[in-house]
Amino acid sequence: MIQMELFEDNKQQKPKDKDDIDTMKMGNKVQVEIHRLMGLLRFNPAPDGTYIARCAPDYFILPALAEHFSLRFGETPWVIIDEKRSLCLCKTIDSPARIIDLPPSFSTDNKNKDSWEDLWRLYHKSVNNEARNNTRLQRQFMPARYQKYLCELSAKY
Repeated sequence: MIQMELFEDNKQQKPKDKDDIDTMKMGNKVQVEIHRLMGLLRFNPAPDGTYIARCAPDYFILPALAEHFSLRFGETPWVIIDEKRSLCLCKTIDSPARIIDLPPSFSTDNKNKDSWEDLWRLYHKSVNNEARNNTRLQRQFMPARYQKYLCELSAKY
């Protein structure tokens, strides 16, 4: 009897309307992109000690990334630049993460290249097993639109 009630409760929660289904699908796409960027953003140190990551997500997800990266970096200042919308999510030492318009100092021409990127590429090359490369599977989990922001894939050694 209890199992039947649980089944009926679950049955009532299923969307019945096409608009509800479309909304759930869109919400799922947004959640997937948030999850991907939590793992795929690459931060590079700027000369002032701020860590900068660039991305161009399909959806406006910067607010959803704030808590994760605030906890991850602690008191270290960081910036996530959304190049598609010309916005950035900034966290400084004494203030919470906030979204601001992209300052000219963070324009797309001022991408910082440093020796850490070369070191990361070398590490990636040394742990990569060429015999087990599966580019189709890699594209499935990491679409090409994210790959241009990954230093280990942007310039092959």
